[in-house]
Amino acid sequence: MGGSATPSDCKTVITRAEFEKIANAVQPNMPAATKKQFANRYVTVLVLAQKAHELGLDHGADFDQQMYLLRLQILAKLVSEQMQKQAMSISDGDIENYYREHGSDYKAISFDRLYVPKQKQVDTSSQKPNDPDAQKKREESEGAMKELADKLRARAAAGEDFGKLQQEAYDAAGSKQKATNTRTDNVRKANIPPTDVSIFDLKKGGVSPVFADPAGFMIYKVEEITDLPVSGVHDEIARTLQNEKMKSSFESLQNSAKTTLDDAYFAAPAPPTLRNPGETPAAETPAPGKK
Repeated sequence: MGGSATPSDCKTVITRAEFEKIANAVQPNMPAATKKQFANRYVTVLVLAQKAHELGLDHGADFDQQMYLLRLQILAKLVSEQMQKQAMSISDGDIENYYREHGSDYKAISFDRLYVPKQKQVDTSSQKPNDPDAQKKREESEGAMKELADKLRARAAAGEDFGKLQQEAYDAAGSKQKATNTRTDNVRKANIPPTDVSIFDLKKGGVSPVFADPAGFMIYKVEEITDLPVSGVHDEIARTLQNEKMKSSFESLQNSAKTTLDDAYFAAPAPPTLRNPGETPAAETPAPGKK
């Protein structure tokens, strides 16, 4: 650009190689459909940056501080990407060891499940609004259903049919629902409520204790146990190990900083008051009848 040139005389040419280098720095292997949108945004940034330079906005304490923070963010991003690459190095031996140590996570079980509602269904048309005994009645109803669940569990352990027991549970709860299929096949541990995962410790034919789930009382009987082959869960375990490795590296790096913050500086401000500045709190007036 010559000294007598006007902005309209200026011309900036970006070669294919230069553009690819910039695009890859923003997003490696950027899709072709995205590149044109990025090119238009890049032109806008160039125009705005040139105007900022003409106005002298690329000098001064504010610019320097923002550049310092931007540099830190770029460095943090680069080291995070490096840590992610290192975490990707998982060997087949690592995967097989994890598979052996977490065998129950890689089983699928088929089971019969018995559901007992926690409350009996009642006719609310005759209930009084704001019944003072409502809570007591709910507790009594839940206690009766828990007692029923314990009895049904004992019968299930003795070998009675789950479909028959399920219908009895519905009938006792006053439900018109009909028992259908109680069987569920090939369920992984991650798909079982946390309160009930101990069913994966049962052997084939084992009956669980009564679980008090939020939805109701649950009883399981394990019918089949299938060990998933390591080849079928290879990629799943690899992702788990990669996430654990990344998390461990990040936590180790954070802990090495031994950061201490000034609690007094970061303390929340005191709540607003209606007193005038400098005014001392008035003595509390005792309530009538108190001294």
